[in-house]
Amino acid sequence: MGAVHDLLMVTVLRRLEGSGILETFPNLCAYVARGKARPAYQRAFEAQWAVFTTSQG
Repeated sequence: MGAVHDLLMVTVLRRLEGSGILETFPNLCAYVARGKARPAYQRAFEAQWAVFTTSQG
């Protein structure tokens, strides 16, 4: 997978955090952790968060 695919997949998998489902797959937990640590992911997340918080008023 390419970097863009990784960023998108990490975003999707993060929706499972706290549900207990993701934790049953250690490989996926490690994949998400690596993805969240990437500077490109952090920049994209921060940019999206800024849009979200601005639109919330």
